[in-house]
Amino acid sequence: MTLNSTRYILRETVHSMKRNPWLSIASVLTVMVSLVILGFSVFFLANASNMAKSFESQLEIATFVQTSATSAQVQALQSQIQGMPGVASVTIVTKEQALIDFGKTMGGSQGNLVTDLGGTNPFPDKLTVKATDPQKVKALADAVSVLPGVDKVRYGQGYVDKLLIFTQWLRWIGLGVVVAFGIAAIVLISINVKMNVFSRRREIQIMKLVGASNGFIRWPFLIEGLALGLVGGALAATIVGMGYNWLANYILSTLTFLPVVQNGVLFRQVTVGLLLVGMVMGAIGSGLSLQKFLRA
Repeated sequence: MTLNSTRYILRETVHSMKRNPWLSIASVLTVMVSLVILGFSVFFLANASNMAKSFESQLEIATFVQTSATSAQVQALQSQIQGMPGVASVTIVTKEQALIDFGKTMGGSQGNLVTDLGGTNPFPDKLTVKATDPQKVKALADAVSVLPGVDKVRYGQGYVDKLLIFTQWLRWIGLGVVVAFGIAAIVLISINVKMNVFSRRREIQIMKLVGASNGFIRWPFLIEGLALGLVGGALAATIVGMGYNWLANYILSTLTFLPVVQNGVLFRQVTVGLLLVGMVMGAIGSGLSLQKFLRA
């Protein structure tokens, strides 16, 4: 492409946006609204996945040791369980610590509790086992329950399966929201670009009559789509960034129990992604919308 051709294409791009300011503004707003929805959908997916991971991380297997086991036997059992496949960590909660924890919940001292409980500590030693994969909790609990020295095992039987199903659905819903709004954004932008191209169909036909190639005709529209998409993407990135930052801080200050994602890397990825997606959508929308008129 020659320098003169480049200058002409850039000049035509600017003139086109000046001749059709309302369509240009409509295109920018369409890109902006679509990407704002898409950006918040991405953050929704990230938070849904983080919430599911938070729920799953709380799954643990409470392994109660036989009361006759010595401290050395408890430690040996801990090492044995730690060496099993699928085990992330094993923590010992001694019977003394269990009594102290129980005393704190009851508001009394350890000595008074022992007296009230007949002079003996009724709590057994406990091993808290966490699995590397939440899906393997049940199988791991079954394997631990048959080990020598283990009295009984508790891992939330009846609730684990329901929780895993819930977290899986949470991830799928988040992904579905992103896909749905992504498709909606593409449709909205495509419709708007087609209206823009349709308003200039006579200009395209005249250029074809004077012998202009399809590539020469296409370039001003592609650059215009890139420019409008970039502006719309920048506005969307600003709105999503400021809006999510405010919303995250509000939730953290009012609903402290919710695990809200505040990841700087994810934040930058979403911001840059919205800029790139806006440009790509604008260019692709312009290119696809031109095909009908270029074939005519």
